[in-house]
Amino acid sequence: MESSSREPRGPWRWLLLAALSPLFAASAGAQALTCAAWCDLLSTNCPAEVVHDEAFCLDYCGHPFLDVVPIGSAGDTANNTLACRIHHADQAGSTSGATREAHCAAAALGGGGACGSFCDVYCDLALQVCTSTHNPLLTGTSLFSSGGAPSNSECQAACAVYPESVLAGVSQTDQVFGYGDTVQCRNHHLQAAVVEGLAQSNAYGLHCGHASPVSVSDLCSDIVEPNVINYCVYALKHCVGANALFPAGTAHADCTSFMSGVVASGDYRQDGFASFADTDTNSLGCLNNIIGLAPIDANTWCAKGDWDRANWVPAGPAVCAAPSAAVPLSDDLPWILGGMLVVAAGALLFAAPGRAERTAR
Repeated sequence: MESSSREPRGPWRWLLLAALSPLFAASAGAQALTCAAWCDLLSTNCPAEVVHDEAFCLDYCGHPFLDVVPIGSAGDTANNTLACRIHHADQAGSTSGATREAHCAAAALGGGGACGSFCDVYCDLALQVCTSTHNPLLTGTSLFSSGGAPSNSECQAACAVYPESVLAGVSQTDQVFGYGDTVQCRNHHLQAAVVEGLAQSNAYGLHCGHASPVSVSDLCSDIVEPNVINYCVYALKHCVGANALFPAGTAHADCTSFMSGVVASGDYRQDGFASFADTDTNSLGCLNNIIGLAPIDANTWCAKGDWDRANWVPAGPAVCAAPSAAVPLSDDLPWILGGMLVVAAGALLFAAPGRAERTAR
């Protein structure tokens, strides 16, 4: 199991962007400041930063009554705006290495700490999504409204103590990983609330609870354990057709019920928070970690994240295997081994001293 240490997200990449942004501002101005332009650039140039797919991005950006991404103005490279994200998504297409990584982080839904601080994004979202003042469909108590009205200063004070260092070793980018006591985790759940609330209004209250200072169900905490719910979301959505891990049409509830049985049978361990970073052992954390890459390359990662122990390495490609997993023994193996022992004994007998001389007489 991997270490529970956290991976620091230092300021170097934001300093790099600050130095380079004036050089790129002119070309970004040519991009239309629309949700379609942003989501297309993000899907094309930064697939690892897309939460689920381009449709998710469009639903998020184009919410009918929540102002989740202020438009801003062309040339913006450092504020929590659509213009800033479009600028960085555009530049990601013509850069590489650390520079591209930094541009993609800034272009993502959470802004990467470059298009506004993480707390700017958190508070802009929380005050829109999680207060009845702006969200008439919210159920439950409004966040950061102790004085009766949404308060940015109250939110910023709460956010100031949220960590920003995500668990080291997880496969997803820091802004997509929806677990752990970080501001990125809380932003992730606010984004999920925006999109899921379009179909089920109770999703607003559910995810606002996850994103609150004391995270409901402990999802944004360091005591949360990997679960089958998340595994089934990714496996059902991204592993389809030839890559399917479950029969076509499997409902999410049926998947979670089945996988709970698989875990209960002992095929997979239910370990603690640090196991989210597992990569090669039979833990539920490993399954979650590997299947999280399926949106990027389903052909590779669906097979590697297969739950079926019959496909564990070395018998198959599934990497979340028990350490003692091996190719199943053939039913004929005992007879084969017995025959080999007989042959070996005969060889030793004929090689004994004096045997060759006695045979020649």
